[in-house]
Amino acid sequence: MSIPSFPLPNGFGWQYHFILWIQSFHTPLLDKLATWLSWLGTESAYLIVLPILFLAVNRTLGMRLAYVFVTSMFVNAWLKDALQIARPIGVPGIRSGYISSATGLSMPSGHAQGTMTFFAGISKWTKRRFVMWLGIVLVAGIGLSRIYLGLHWPLDVLVGWGVGLVIGVAGWQIGRWWSYRQVPFAYAVAFAVLFPGLLLTVDHQGAAGQYALFLLVMGLGSVFERRYLNTRIDGVFWKRICVAVIALGGIVAIQLGLKVKLEDVPWLWIRDGLIALWATFGAPWVFLKLDLYRREETEPFGS
Repeated sequence: MSIPSFPLPNGFGWQYHFILWIQSFHTPLLDKLATWLSWLGTESAYLIVLPILFLAVNRTLGMRLAYVFVTSMFVNAWLKDALQIARPIGVPGIRSGYISSATGLSMPSGHAQGTMTFFAGISKWTKRRFVMWLGIVLVAGIGLSRIYLGLHWPLDVLVGWGVGLVIGVAGWQIGRWWSYRQVPFAYAVAFAVLFPGLLLTVDHQGAAGQYALFLLVMGLGSVFERRYLNTRIDGVFWKRICVAVIALGGIVAIQLGLKVKLEDVPWLWIRDGLIALWATFGAPWVFLKLDLYRREETEPFGS
């Protein structure tokens, strides 16, 4: 094994050589596959899947998974800021691609952590073997794609997998008893405010602050939707399809209407808050007016 002719931090030698080894299998087809897999781990992909789960599949599943996933992403942003590990981008000999998906610091990999968190929750919910194997393939593929593309060190991915698994399993278990549709209104409001408030006291800067704000608006939107709209998903299949399409259309409209750069922090907060409010309150109101939703037969919060 050749020794690099430039300095590397202690413990990074094996990681450097692992990246060179995995990139030695480079082909145009693998480049496209890695880029596609990497996109599956982006925020854009989860902004498609999570609203569909919440609005068109199952409210309890969608809300619990959203809470666990966004909390995991908060922890990821906080850890990156605390550890201050630079990405391998620009290191001699390492070929880095799909740079648009690589911003900020490196450890742990948000793609690896987010995917592991998501599929840990989904697997706990469904307990179906094919979902478990699909999760294993995608978690492994997305994590390895980040190394292959030269955007993360191998240890970034390993730590991301570990943190994502712990938060995914523990968060899902803790959330088993929780649903805004099962607790008194005052308790629901308190949790919706106090939990993200606690996170903001830990870290309110950058991406961590964005995730905490998203949780705040998402939680309050869900509580007030239950209080004032009290809707339920209609079981008719074509209505669920319409719900999914309209919900995603609203998210795209908000993103296009607020085209902001990563450094435009106030506008990023406004955009994320509007997306959370749309998904939890605005969209259900629209669906109720369009007769795509029904009102719950039971009174909200047992009132």
